[in-house]
Amino acid sequence: SPVPDGPEADAPGESAAEAGAPADPPAEAERPAAEEGFTDVPEQSAPAEAPVDAPEAPDAPAEPLPAPAEDEDRAAPADVLDPAHSEHPQASYVLHVNGADRPVTDSWIGESLLYVLRERLGLAGAKDGCSQGECGACSVQVDGRLVASCLVPAATAAGSEVRTVEGLGQDGQPSDVQRALAECGAVQCGFCVPGLAMTVHDLLEGNHAPTDQETRQAICGNLCRCSGYRGVVDAVREVVAAREAADEAAEAADAAEDEAAAHDPARIPRQAGPPGTGNGGNGSGMGRAS
Repeated sequence: SPVPDGPEADAPGESAAEAGAPADPPAEAERPAAEEGFTDVPEQSAPAEAPVDAPEAPDAPAEPLPAPAEDEDRAAPADVLDPAHSEHPQASYVLHVNGADRPVTDSWIGESLLYVLRERLGLAGAKDGCSQGECGACSVQVDGRLVASCLVPAATAAGSEVRTVEGLGQDGQPSDVQRALAECGAVQCGFCVPGLAMTVHDLLEGNHAPTDQETRQAICGNLCRCSGYRGVVDAVREVVAAREAADEAAEAADAAEDEAAAHDPARIPRQAGPPGTGNGGNGSGMGRAS
């Protein structure tokens, strides 16, 4: 057939479309549809090829660096390197406990007075109830002041007068406070009693006749799960009454002795007369006439 001349020969696409041939799909059709759950990600252009310097392999394994020489002048002493000395410094001191000097040697400086009394000096009267100063079972006196020994560093008590429950009695006998606590039923399990005894002693040293309210305020820092504190209050009453009676008896005895001394006439010894004076008791030298 003859080939058409003119503009019809230059438009093959139009003739193909007219003939019903499928046209090229648009570029957007190559991307997945949005409703299929894909995200429309823009195409990234390939980076321009750039020369990459490959790491150079070492020619030979590196030799280890020599260890630095120790400077003898800067070397730390052995006692500093030892954790027993660097982390737990030790100290030696003397505690004056219950009227006697008790040396403490090679003690960690952070040890509490309670620990030293119990573990180093063998005075187990004070008890470790809480280690926080809340139960009162470890109460002792330091220079006449009641303290919780679990909170006092033992080294700080050096040179002070320490009094424990073992020092309350005399000649191996319990004190009047200790006896009253036992007689009034304040001693049950006994764990808190040493602290209570120290507290009551401290109370009566400053207040010779406390009221029940003052007694309760004094022992409020002592934890007791057994007695309910009633026996402690009764014991304080008995001690106060017994001490007042003893004081009155002593005053009465002193008054009677003073009164007897005031009415006793002066005793002048009789002087013997010279020999040959008869009875000679009066020293006059005149005898009975014969």
